[in-house]
Amino acid sequence: MTATWDIERVRRALTELDAGLAELEARDDTGALDVVRALVDVYGEALNRTLALAADTASTLPDALAGDELVGHLLLVHDLHPHDPETRIRRALADLAPHLIAELTDYTDGTATVSIDGAARGGNAQESAETVQGTVYAVAPEVADVVVRHRSEPAFVPLTAVRAR
Repeated sequence: MTATWDIERVRRALTELDAGLAELEARDDTGALDVVRALVDVYGEALNRTLALAADTASTLPDALAGDELVGHLLLVHDLHPHDPETRIRRALADLAPHLIAELTDYTDGTATVSIDGAARGGNAQESAETVQGTVYAVAPEVADVVVRHRSEPAFVPLTAVRAR
């Protein structure tokens, strides 16, 4: 977790931000200003959700914040997420069920190894692997690589084939 800014750092950052915004306005750079406004809107919504979640929860506040899609994303961006990558990956893979059964089987040195059972309903093995990879990278951007292993389906052997005659 990163250290909290002291008041002087906050003031410097706000002063630099004000100067940068003034420069954009002076250049009449409406495209850049629109991007800044969109960013401010997103952060404002995140803060609004944070306050609402804080009002509704107490001891479960970190989980509630992390569980909100927007706030959780901002926590990731700022390296403030309360859960480690393994926990985030396991929860996200569990959310893929029942369409796809996937399990984190190893997480070492930034590599997540995920085993999947069969393919996603209506999809093929490659699409399933891409779904798993996208899911892992979305919840754990610090992951360097995602290895997807397909578990083989058990072979069906009819009882009559193994029965003694």
